[in-house]
Amino acid sequence: FTDKVVGSGAAFIGLGNYIELVKDSLFWKAVWNTAVFTLVAVIGKTVFGMIMALVLNEKIVCRNVFRVLLFLPWTIPTIVSVFTWQWIYSDVGGVLNYLLLKAHLIAKPVGWLASPDLAMFSVILVNVWRGIPFMGIAILAGLQTLSKEMYEAAMLDGAGAFKRFIYMTLPSVKEVTVLAAVMTTIWTLNDFEIIWLLTRGGPSNGTQVLSTLSYTIGFLNMSLGKAIAIAIMTMPPLIMLI
Repeated sequence: FTDKVVGSGAAFIGLGNYIELVKDSLFWKAVWNTAVFTLVAVIGKTVFGMIMALVLNEKIVCRNVFRVLLFLPWTIPTIVSVFTWQWIYSDVGGVLNYLLLKAHLIAKPVGWLASPDLAMFSVILVNVWRGIPFMGIAILAGLQTLSKEMYEAAMLDGAGAFKRFIYMTLPSVKEVTVLAAVMTTIWTLNDFEIIWLLTRGGPSNGTQVLSTLSYTIGFLNMSLGKAIAIAIMTMPPLIMLI
């Protein structure tokens, strides 16, 4: 509620910061980017987490080893994994472009972080990769409680794998899946490190989300009052989720 700027005093301006933000097209672009980033990332983490949990719930060779490997992306420090992905995405010596060129899927190196649409896809992919382990472990824990006799009875009655999944597995793990999805939605809405370290909100504000916009305005432009107003405006959806 003030015009606080780093290095100077603060004067009360009421809703001035909020009115200014509502009129700012960059703010609404960040709101849209945040919604897209969160929605796509959460759906991706839920779908792939479910797939990995179903696979690791089966009796496969070295199952415990694969379960440990599933959890690794979530345990690696964010800065380490993000800088690794930055090298993977690089259009000069990047491993992703190298593999795609060798497979003749692209004719020339792609700038994964150079265009707004590709940059958004790239940061979402990293977020999904880091978030799958949490979803996978949560759903796997739910799968462990299911009765194997129930599945055997369904198989004897002629229920195929798809019907068993739709009518038995999904209803049984629905609650734990929804809870894990809500948790990961809260974390994704607040995600800052991945986007800031990969793109700093660029190019052309194509990956600018509310967390990076708040940081840019508060710590680069030194306008603390306006930056905190952005942070406050993210609270209502978070409170609803909680």
